[in-house]
Amino acid sequence: MKELKLVPISTMGQVENNRIYINKTLNAALLVDFSCEIIVEKDVNATFVDVVKNGNITFESDIDSNVEYLVFDSQNTNRCFNINGKLKYTEISLTSTNESLNISLFDENSESYAKRLCILADSNSKFVDYIDHKNKNTISNISNIGVAFNSNIIFDVTGKIEKGMSKTKCQQLSRGIVMDDNSAVTAKPILLIDEYDCFANHGATIGKMSDEDLFYLMSRGLSKKEAFMLILSGIINPFIEAITIEGIKDKISSKISNMIEK
Repeated sequence: MKELKLVPISTMGQVENNRIYINKTLNAALLVDFSCEIIVEKDVNATFVDVVKNGNITFESDIDSNVEYLVFDSQNTNRCFNINGKLKYTEISLTSTNESLNISLFDENSESYAKRLCILADSNSKFVDYIDHKNKNTISNISNIGVAFNSNIIFDVTGKIEKGMSKTKCQQLSRGIVMDDNSAVTAKPILLIDEYDCFANHGATIGKMSDEDLFYLMSRGLSKKEAFMLILSGIINPFIEAITIEGIKDKISSKISNMIEK
């Protein structure tokens, strides 16, 4: 798959008082590096890379739009998405942060797929997610993975299906891996369901890396460190391989390698 070139969003969209309009499909990924309001118009496909620190992002997409949104190297930022099309949201967090993600699905058949990988060493992070289904036949799926080295990670996730929003699907999954006795990953899944004709579920698994898996790989000739890295790479690589933006994949891979090989 061809990688997209990364360009500043302010040079590619119509800008009015920190409000940016994307009115056509671009063969580039747009770098978001300041607090702003982004509006993606009808039938537009767009890709974004968000690196905002200590800010606020408001995002709105029109019907039949298709948005890929990658958050990396960001801290302490609140994001609010009003979706009338399709959103694919990916976040990779490697530093301490306290942030919120609010996604509202307004148009019938709108969809949101969000996944987050947090790898943290010697610090704390909290993520508060809220997904609100405001129309029928909407779909949301959010998954969080936390890997904690002498750290604490909290995933606080709420999914809401309002009354009358039939045929809606709302799914949550949290997974935590603690690497030592001083670490913790906490999942707080909440479902607020006011409609009978819908599908909603949540799940969470938290614990240390499996001793059985490590032993099996070591019995095949790997050292303990090699076995550990192989299991961890199976968790991390799907996030890395999905990135199609020029230069970003290598940058993220390098940062993660430096963290887990210490």
